[in-house]
Amino acid sequence: MSNNTKKQSLLGKTPQKRNPPVKKPRNRPQTAPQSSANPIAPPAEQPVKSKKGLLIALAIIFAIAIIFPKPTLLTYKKLGLVSESIYWPGVFGYGRTLLDSNLHPQLDEKRNALYLCADMKVPQSCQKYQLIKNNGFFAALTSYI
Repeated sequence: MSNNTKKQSLLGKTPQKRNPPVKKPRNRPQTAPQSSANPIAPPAEQPVKSKKGLLIALAIIFAIAIIFPKPTLLTYKKLGLVSESIYWPGVFGYGRTLLDSNLHPQLDEKRNALYLCADMKVPQSCQKYQLIKNNGFFAALTSYI
C-alpha cells in the first residue's frame, strides 16, 4: 500500500491547518422602541448618497466635454477646388491643426475664411480659402471612421 508522508517546506516548517472562521449568531433587533438619543437613519438616505455620486460624476464628464476642444469637419474651397478636412481647434488656441495637412490653420468664422500658413511668422506664406460648411463633432467623427 502507500505510505502517507508529511509535507515540509524548504525552511523546515510544516504547514499548519487553518481553522474556518467561526460565525457569530446575529442579534435580532428588539421590538422595544429605542431612545431618541440614538435614532436609526431612514432607509431612504442611502439612495440619496448614490445619486449624489452619480450627479458628481455626470458634472465632471459635462465639464470635461465643455472645456476640451472638439474636432469639426470643415468644407472649404479655393479656385473651384472643394476639400474637406477635420479641424482640431486646440486648447485655448494653441495646437490648432488640420489632420490631413502640415500647414498651420487659422479659422475666421466671422468672415467665413480659413487661412493656411506654411510659416506663422511670415504672413505672405498664408493662403485664404473660402469656408463653405463648418459641421460639428459627429460629422467629423463619421468622416474619420
